[in-house]
Amino acid sequence: MNSMHSTRSVARTHASHRPCSGRQVGATLVEFVIVAPTVLFLLMNLIQYGLMYHAKSQVNYATFEAARVGSTSNADPTKIRNAFTRALTGYYGGGTSTAELSASYDKAVKDVGSAVRIEILSPSKESFDDFNSPALASKLGAKRVIPNANLSFLQCPVDVPGCSADPKGNASGQTLLDANLLKIRITYGIPTNKQVPLAGRFMTWSLGVINKDDADAFRAGLVKDGRIPVVTHTVMRMQSPAIENGNASSPGAGNDGKPVDPGTAPPGDELPKCSVTDPTCTNITPVDPGSGGGGPPCP
Repeated sequence: MNSMHSTRSVARTHASHRPCSGRQVGATLVEFVIVAPTVLFLLMNLIQYGLMYHAKSQVNYATFEAARVGSTSNADPTKIRNAFTRALTGYYGGGTSTAELSASYDKAVKDVGSAVRIEILSPSKESFDDFNSPALASKLGAKRVIPNANLSFLQCPVDVPGCSADPKGNASGQTLLDANLLKIRITYGIPTNKQVPLAGRFMTWSLGVINKDDADAFRAGLVKDGRIPVVTHTVMRMQSPAIENGNASSPGAGNDGKPVDPGTAPPGDELPKCSVTDPTCTNITPVDPGSGGGGPPCP
């Protein structure tokens, strides 16, 4: 009898636990179905941000190379674009042989053709209005040219001594030195094949919703084509005379031709009498201007 009673008790115990165990398994499954996709989606977006950082780094380098070539080739837009495309060869695969590099370069040429906009922000059309040198333009066979020689001693082109050199009142808001700064802005669209599936599409969708009234038609077109826009700027001193070639218009009074004064530096300890690398000067105290003293004298 005792044995039968024990068996029935164990059976009732197991029976009482079965429904609870089933509910726990069901709850775990529901939690997994909700949490797992969310975590996976966040992870994919983190990877996408990493790829975007990599792309931005590559485009920054290519923009610098484009500006460097432009500074030595009269700010020629074609040479600037070619240099930018060439510098993106590594982003499109690179290679260790001539054939591999050539194939990667061809990919860059094909993609960059429609996915990149290069704007020369300076020198602007107004820069040429203010500082064009007719004599130099005639010599170079160009329409308008900004001279690049002896800038430390000139405010105007040699053949136009009465140019509009005052940035407070001229059209560009620049000096001749300012007009010899090459500033370019490049807008590039990261292609879909370099994006994480779903995460990249989510980002372009978000950009389309947030900037649905984007006035920049080119940037809006990149988003519409599923590309993630990346914008870079760089400024470089011209090393050759700038030749006008469809430069953008950017009038303005500049900063009245005056540099901004950063103000007085915050007070701090004066330099020690001895070098901190000198073993005899390990316990250096700041110099008191009123006492004329300082740290221990150097041997």
